[in-house]
Amino acid sequence: AALQQDAQMNYVNDSAPMHFASAMNAPVTAVYCSTIPSFGFGPLSDKRFIVEIEEPLPCRPCGLHGRPACPLGHFNCALKIKEEQLLRVLQF
Repeated sequence: AALQQDAQMNYVNDSAPMHFASAMNAPVTAVYCSTIPSFGFGPLSDKRFIVEIEEPLPCRPCGLHGRPACPLGHFNCALKIKEEQLLRVLQF
């Protein structure tokens, strides 16, 4: 967590690294795939961003804590996140 504090931005998934960054008030971009921010587990840092798929998927969310593999076999919730969405965060 201490290393995250000095980073210009931490790109993390919605799990422990996001919570560590929040605890240190480190800048964080949380990438949501099979879960959704409205579950209430979002980043809390002053400088925070959320990146997720732009179009709705009927299968998302597929679980409260995500899954190790896509139950439908396509993993579109992650694969359809655009590179531009991640790069856009660098403009702030």
